[in-house]
Amino acid sequence: MWDFIKENILAFFFLGIVLWIGNLILTQLKYKTKGVRLDGKVVGNVNQSSNYFPVYEFNYNGETLRVDSYNGDKNPMLEGEVEPIYYLPGNMKGVFAERNTKIKLWQIGLGVACLVLGILKIVTYFNK
Repeated sequence: MWDFIKENILAFFFLGIVLWIGNLILTQLKYKTKGVRLDGKVVGNVNQSSNYFPVYEFNYNGETLRVDSYNGDKNPMLEGEVEPIYYLPGNMKGVFAERNTKIKLWQIGLGVACLVLGILKIVTYFNK
């Protein structure tokens, strides 16, 4: 069993990337389908690991809320900018800007490539 793991560590790495991308896509879809679309106004940016995460202020059920975005960028967003966001009621951890809920080509390409490479690596191990 240990030999199988050692010889296929790259395959497990590829399959781990597939799981990560799958989780990312499912989270994006969850916000897009179950979230509430609102207009969020940028009231600041949080700097973490050289990335700027916009802080959005928006009204939901008569209450003004401030929530960070899940997606950051190298450049801070300008305060006062308004853009569509998706908010899951009760979730104060983060929101997604509408532009970040679209599934990107790199997500699909990297996911498919890693899945194929991971499966090929394991199949070649068993065909020795």
